[in-house]
Amino acid sequence: MKNLLQCFQITAPHKIQVRYIMLLITALYLFNFHVNDIWTPNESFYAESVREMFETGNFIDIQYNYRPRYNKPPLTYWAIALSSSIFGLNEFGIRLPIILMALGSIWLTYLLGKKLYSPKAGLYAMCIMAVSVQLIAVKQYASPEVPLTFFFTLTMYWFIRAYTENRNKYYYLAYIALGLTVLTKGYPYIIVIGGIIGFYLLLDNQFNLKVWFKKLLQIKLHIGLPIVLIIGLSWVIYMYLTYGQDFWEIFQHETFERAFTRDEKSMRPFFYVEVISWTILPYSLAFFVALGYYLFNYKNIRKELGFAFSWFLVMFIIFTAAKGKIPTYFIQAHPPMALILTAFLINKPDISKPFRLIKQYSFLLPGLIILGASFALVYIFSLSVIWYTVPLLSSVLIFSILRHHRKNEVQSQMIAVPFYAIIGAYILLGAYLKPLEQFRPYKGIGEIINSNENIDKDTPLQIDGTLIHNMPFYAERKVIRQDTLVNIIQYTQPTLALIREEHMNEFKDVEVLWEGYIYDFASESQFAKFIKASLKAEKGDYSDFAVFKLIYRQ
Repeated sequence: MKNLLQCFQITAPHKIQVRYIMLLITALYLFNFHVNDIWTPNESFYAESVREMFETGNFIDIQYNYRPRYNKPPLTYWAIALSSSIFGLNEFGIRLPIILMALGSIWLTYLLGKKLYSPKAGLYAMCIMAVSVQLIAVKQYASPEVPLTFFFTLTMYWFIRAYTENRNKYYYLAYIALGLTVLTKGYPYIIVIGGIIGFYLLLDNQFNLKVWFKKLLQIKLHIGLPIVLIIGLSWVIYMYLTYGQDFWEIFQHETFERAFTRDEKSMRPFFYVEVISWTILPYSLAFFVALGYYLFNYKNIRKELGFAFSWFLVMFIIFTAAKGKIPTYFIQAHPPMALILTAFLINKPDISKPFRLIKQYSFLLPGLIILGASFALVYIFSLSVIWYTVPLLSSVLIFSILRHHRKNEVQSQMIAVPFYAIIGAYILLGAYLKPLEQFRPYKGIGEIINSNENIDKDTPLQIDGTLIHNMPFYAERKVIRQDTLVNIIQYTQPTLALIREEHMNEFKDVEVLWEGYIYDFASESQFAKFIKASLKAEKGDYSDFAVFKLIYRQ
């Protein structure tokens, strides 16, 4: 019982504590991760491309909706295909590798904290990384952000082990991991990771260029770069030799020009400051306090957090300078942010009493606010009253932690309060994922189509004036998305179409196979807007939805 209480308070013996926290995080990440239909749009590209891989037996030439998809390298597709071959081509099999790589990224953050500082630091970094809002938001949807984070962090872990232990085998493992990073998202990440390592070597050697150059020779670039290029560019070379300029123009635009070619509209120097303000909630406020402390006491940076600071700073500069600015681009900076915040806790800087209070409340206050908001979530989501037990239990646990602590356990308290508060909120959000499916009828539409023996597999599905990216996956056929009403009317072959209700008077002698509401906004990826629309629909306001009818005409 004593060990259990210590586990809750994050003060248990290290191995016991790590097992408990990792088990809790794993349970959170697995909770209801497979209950939603394939999410539109980005997840749809990966799910459908993998389905077509199995359909054609070709796992190299990636297609979506039966057209070549040159946009991204193949490693995420292959990971999903491997999982689906074991667990089935369904939401569970498609999302499982993403969940596992998210957990792997959390574990690597723990190992980095343990390596750079102490076992307790690793534990704190693990907690911060695990509950960050942005990672939770993408942890279960099939897209390259989480695999990229995993291989990126793996590269950094092997590098710092090689550099601090002076062991060549770890350099080679780092280069293999970098090659896999490139095979996940593209060759610009050679520049990003190379910039981080190059700047860290400068910082660690006090900007002595002579020593820096010697360090560059020690990291085996002459062996490592060929390893990276062979692994990372193998698919690119194959695709260029097969498809030539058609492939290269799209791939180059998606992997380099879209991110790094500047225009005036990309001049948003504070974009990622705004992102940081929420992306690692509930620890964002504390991160700004920690970063402010280190920038003011810059002499401590090299000694206390040179590696993490180099990682964060180079990413911040590169992605601020880049044309493409999307919050998910910064997920790979979550590990160093967790490490910077951890260093701020572990190193116990000598600061004045007012700043100590600011430091303490920058952790505790967001946690207490989130705790209060959790009670409101049960009401807002119209969940059963039984779900009020989640914020109640969180409250009991948090106030127990606040009440029973010793002076040397304040650090654990500052980590534990926001950690448990936001886990409670995530459990409630996970509980709402299942009711949310009543407003996502895509799988049901696909089942109706595929169970109808009169509909030939070669008959495409035409969609009246909107984009529904996951319908190729569920309909298991080519889909003409955002088709015009005129094209559908004039189609001379057997017609299978999703038609807006107001256009139905244009069609005669058709069989209506299904009718219902479909979300009528550009994308479900703006999750908060979709939840808001769904909550309104639960109360009878379907203003964000449109009535569609699935028709078939022979």
